[in-house]
Amino acid sequence: MTTIRDVAQLAGVSIATISRVLNNSDKVSPDTAKHVRAVINELGYVYSPPLSTRRSAADRQQLFAIILPTLANPYFSELLDIVEQEAQFLGRALLVFNSRGDAQRELALLNACKQYKIDGLFIVPCSRNTAHLTSTERQPFPVVVLTKLVSEMTSVAVDHIEGGAQVAEHLVSMGHTAIGYIGATDETEQKFLGFRDTLMTLGVPLATENIIQTPALTAGEIAERFKEYLDAHPSLPFSAIFAFNDVAAQQVIEVLYQRGYKIPEQVQVVGFDNTLLAQVMNISSVAQPMREIGRLGCQEMIRLISDKERDTRHLTLSPRLVLRNSSVKVNMRRF
Repeated sequence: MTTIRDVAQLAGVSIATISRVLNNSDKVSPDTAKHVRAVINELGYVYSPPLSTRRSAADRQQLFAIILPTLANPYFSELLDIVEQEAQFLGRALLVFNSRGDAQRELALLNACKQYKIDGLFIVPCSRNTAHLTSTERQPFPVVVLTKLVSEMTSVAVDHIEGGAQVAEHLVSMGHTAIGYIGATDETEQKFLGFRDTLMTLGVPLATENIIQTPALTAGEIAERFKEYLDAHPSLPFSAIFAFNDVAAQQVIEVLYQRGYKIPEQVQVVGFDNTLLAQVMNISSVAQPMREIGRLGCQEMIRLISDKERDTRHLTLSPRLVLRNSSVKVNMRRF
């Protein structure tokens, strides 16, 4: 992480001069100030002015912020719209930041929020590993995590294990005995764990060759990874596949169509999130109660701001599998 000392050293000035520039002091010449700001931009230094850990109601700016991992996935765009509506109802404006799936950028944005004197921050972690968030010193504002449960932080999320289990139960009930999965597969990816473990319990274990690991966030990267898998498997080894989100499900369906497969006659596909994308493309998907996530997230934020209760809470909501044409019952080819 770049420090003010790093900036001063590269700019060839004192730390005091850097501080004066950051605070817009008129004691620094325009040329020096311009040079210092150029160095700050080059190093990506984020200024975090000291703030007291708690502010009185009179000091509050009626301002929330949210850090999202991407806006390319319609799920996060829909979540943003809901949180903004809830914040507006509470009389707060909402600053929006995009970490672009980068943990270092996410941490820099977290620190940058300090200078805006926000009342509270919502965050959807870009990584399943949240050590970089929980290891930072206490923020001068409350933080509420949305869509994921983080043990050290107040969180609101759907039960991903149950969501994965529902997909497994559905596909087995449809008669599938060879089932695939595309997405992240580490021990923190709960929807995968619920899916895999339930398949095992139902006597249809998830074969290693049917797992396509792709922690990628962009549609293009997911499509390329799936194409590589199909190139290595000219004869598709499964008759149904669970995609870790709706963007992945869409890409899987489009690539399968390109390769001549029929959906759902030959391959059935289920996604996760039940976004507008899934609804428009008629993809079966696990619905997350986003309206409830946004409402409870704001409710928890107000609780933390009030200073009456500062304890960490974890609110878990139930998912619901919504069935559509991508996984309906048809005369399937057996594998």
